[in-house]
Amino acid sequence: MNGLVNFCGANGNSYKFERFGADQDWAKVAGVVLFAAPEGKSWRIIRVADQGGVEGDVATFWRWREARRYGATAIFIRRNADIKARRLEAADLADGLDPVFATGSELQREPELLAA
Repeated sequence: MNGLVNFCGANGNSYKFERFGADQDWAKVAGVVLFAAPEGKSWRIIRVADQGGVEGDVATFWRWREARRYGATAIFIRRNADIKARRLEAADLADGLDPVFATGSELQREPELLAA
């Protein structure tokens, strides 16, 4: 069984996440993903993303690879199949957790990407 951890967003909401090992099928789970590095008795969030759980989504693995370059060793997922809800949650968490990798993230570029 994977461990459960709560993370808070900018609006004060607490979100429950399940920890996954890198060798598990975490990429097939639709939801909000946090890549994190241990920092004392807590976690330093490297990246916040949302994923659809679609098999073969190469972007998911590139995000993990990039997060590892910044020190990420843990994967946390909040299961959520509703794309609108998980994007709102991901944006709230990104604002509240101050991830290391924020510049150029798809959350910030979403209006630009949707317009294309």
